Amino acid sequence: AVGGGGVDAVVVGADRVVANGDTANKIGTYQLAIAAKYHGVGFFVAVPLTSIDVKLKTGRDIHIEQRPAEELTHVNGRRVAAEGIEVWNP
Repeated sequence: AVGGGGVDAVVVGADRVVANGDTANKIGTYQLAIAAKYHGVGFFVAVPLTSIDVKLKTGRDIHIEQRPAEELTHVNGRRVAAEGIEVWNP
């Protein structure tokens, strides 16, 4: 655990880094950043050059892919979530 004293730094990847340093990554990275800051642990983003897009100025310019709801509501083609449930699947 980050707060237990055995972690010196948190290193994550990112899908995209833009000109001002904003990053976009999978769900969960934000929580890791908050935990690192709270516990006074360094937080670093490591990416290949192909993930850096200096043509985009800020994170607001990053296109976030929206995946099909069925990825969350179905397993092997069978519905496992209640009918009419709303899904956000970036």
